[in-house]
Amino acid sequence: MAEQRPTPEEEARRLYDETEARVAKAAERVVSRESFGEVLAMATENVVALTRIGFEAMDLVWSNLRLAGRRDITRLAKQIGRTEDKLEQVLQEVEALREQVDISHDNGAQPAGAKPASARRRSPRTTSR
Repeated sequence: MAEQRPTPEEEARRLYDETEARVAKAAERVVSRESFGEVLAMATENVVALTRIGFEAMDLVWSNLRLAGRRDITRLAKQIGRTEDKLEQVLQEVEALREQVDISHDNGAQPAGAKPASARRRSPRTTSR
């Protein structure tokens, strides 16, 4: 009987499966060791450190180019927030003062601290002819 030879496609598939099985076993051995976790942790720390160094370097580039960097924008955002808060307080005070003025006008009384009409300065009138 003649022995049947596998087709090139079947041979490639068989070699691929064998290689995949060997690589899987080797990967399992590597990953199962405690040293792999340590190396992975060190690599992660290095990536984080390099990322931080990169961001700081870019901030220096922006500042040397006299352009606003991330820190500048964050600082400005905080200042804008504080200014908005102060403006909100001023607006509330103005509204409270308007309410006092409206109440005093409704009662016919003068607002606190107001001068009588006779004590107010009159502006000099100019006549135009």
